[in-house]
Amino acid sequence: MAIEPLKKVTIVNTKEAHRRLIKTINNLGIMEVIDARSILKDDVPFTTPKVDTSSADSNLNKIDFILNLMDTFLPEKENFLKSLTPLPVVTSETELNKILKEYNLDEHYKYAVELDETYRNAERIIAEIETEMEDLRPLMDIDIDLEELYSTKRIKILIGYVPEKKLKAIDEKEEIWQWIAWEKVSPSEGLKEKEDRKDTVIKVKVIFAFLKEYEEEVKKLLSELNFEEITLPKRKEKVKERMAELEEDKENYKNKIAEVKEKVNYLLEDNTPREAKKKLLILKAYWTNVRNRQLALMKGVEGKWVYMVSGYIRAKDTELLKNTIEKEFPQSIITIEDPSPEEDVPVSISVPYLLRPIQLLTEMFGLPYYKNFDPTPFMQINFYLFFGICFSDVCYGIMLTLMGAYLSKKTRLYRGVNNLSRMLFYGGISSIIFGALTGSWFGDLYKPEYLGEGNILYMLQQKFVIIDPMAKTIIALIIALGLGVLNQFFGITLKMYGLYRKRDFIGVISDGLCWIITLTGILIMAGQVFTDLPKSIFNTGIFLFIIGAIGLILTQGREIKGTAGRFAGGLISLYGIVGSYGITAFIGDTLSYCRLLALGLTTSIVAMAFNLMAGMLKGIPYIGIILFIIVLVIGHVFNFLISALGAFVHSMRLIFVEFFGRFYEGGARPFQPLGFDSNLCIIKKEKKAII
Repeated sequence: MAIEPLKKVTIVNTKEAHRRLIKTINNLGIMEVIDARSILKDDVPFTTPKVDTSSADSNLNKIDFILNLMDTFLPEKENFLKSLTPLPVVTSETELNKILKEYNLDEHYKYAVELDETYRNAERIIAEIETEMEDLRPLMDIDIDLEELYSTKRIKILIGYVPEKKLKAIDEKEEIWQWIAWEKVSPSEGLKEKEDRKDTVIKVKVIFAFLKEYEEEVKKLLSELNFEEITLPKRKEKVKERMAELEEDKENYKNKIAEVKEKVNYLLEDNTPREAKKKLLILKAYWTNVRNRQLALMKGVEGKWVYMVSGYIRAKDTELLKNTIEKEFPQSIITIEDPSPEEDVPVSISVPYLLRPIQLLTEMFGLPYYKNFDPTPFMQINFYLFFGICFSDVCYGIMLTLMGAYLSKKTRLYRGVNNLSRMLFYGGISSIIFGALTGSWFGDLYKPEYLGEGNILYMLQQKFVIIDPMAKTIIALIIALGLGVLNQFFGITLKMYGLYRKRDFIGVISDGLCWIITLTGILIMAGQVFTDLPKSIFNTGIFLFIIGAIGLILTQGREIKGTAGRFAGGLISLYGIVGSYGITAFIGDTLSYCRLLALGLTTSIVAMAFNLMAGMLKGIPYIGIILFIIVLVIGHVFNFLISALGAFVHSMRLIFVEFFGRFYEGGARPFQPLGFDSNLCIIKKEKKAII
């Protein structure tokens, strides 16, 4: 239950067997290959092997092309599990070999390219047709050949829209209007546009004709009328006739696209779309693995006669690797040693199955560095405790437990999603416990006015309830803050543990113990505000605060040069500007735990609101009971989803910010052994337990 120890591995083999060596390492799936040059001196006469990945790249491009075409014409509806996260395809070695043998990728790709060209060409032409139709649509009410509207040698003709109120204001007695002939094309119809929130502008279509020698003056006049010109297409026939032709052409090309969709079914080879895509994804995983093997080959180095590869391996797998290499490559030399302290060692975490779900949070925040410790075991109680308090309702907890159990059964082969499913399962159990203790069963649905006298929910609620947060809010708030204080102290203790592992004994005392003493003193003194403490206890608090504060002042500025600077740094550290912690940080982080009470109350209050709404409808004759049930179902499903999300997010925040911030630093890279299994596809090896 910790960061697994890794070993540094170096294998030297004959040059002619280097491809077979990498393939063997890939098949084992237990070694991460790194750049071998990192362990060599600059003057060593080794070179990087030349590797051609073009074949793998070409096949991957072909597979992606076919998948994109199938997604265009045969989209697959995602189920609930896929909507959570992309799930890898599960296959077997037998199925993989069968697909490699029977699936003709080149033939399918050639056929897909032909279909895609037909589809793209039809789409392009349809777009051009729609553009032309859009240009012609304003001219539909002109029942003459378009060539009659074109400007002649001496006459210029313009057609477009003019606001009706501008048109009415024309004074044809002005000299310039003597040069212009104009006429409304469709006086009974107009284009309506909103000029602002109040006024609606009606625009009418008008044709203007004038001598070309007056074009400049006329265009200036028309711009003052807010004239919007319609560009005339260069065609001779009537607009309606051309529109009919375009509609017919558009329909023909739509039929071509429909034919392409029918022909895409050939790619399925009598399979369903899901089965066909599964084959392609398995092929994609295979060729991705081939490419990764080739790239791993380039990470090694070669001389005239030898080839060397290096990497990391879990300590527990060293014997398997050593025995396999010695058996298949008896002429090779293999060395296994501990990584040096300055190396960027990847991290592999081993957690017992029951505790593994919380590992998801660690991975989300960032893996611990190799020389640090894994925080996963230390989050088991507080995360589920926070979640249960935030989502405290027995019935919601039962719903979440059932959902988590179902999802964990469906996702047992997918580690990441399975961990999330089991987190929901355990979180549901915690919610049941805290819901029973706080007396929330679908809010207050147990009340007689909803389910009648003596109903089973009421009897269960009365039997298990210990504290009603709505009736005793102050007590519930104190409990939430108390949990916050304990969690803060727990985080400081873990910081001391981490410093102890690094043999930083000064840090254990100054950055850990001194803060625990100081904060304990502050808590005792703060208790005097809420209750009348005995003088001896209060004086003890003052003593602890003074002792802890002196220790902090003397040690928190130890990295600063100069006695005065160290003293000033230590003094300021009490506030929290410098140093490892701060009194203000403690107060602020502790107050954040008020969200435990707030989220718990929100879950219950929203549930009660829906119960009240449903209860108001219950008395309606004939349909009242039906409306009662409908409102309850819809309301509680909504509250279940939104409250579960809130409980998860806020519990996670209390871990990441108010807990991890005290002791944890993540950001290490994960251990990634060379092998076939990936986020695309995994080879099924054995069945595992569910929960």
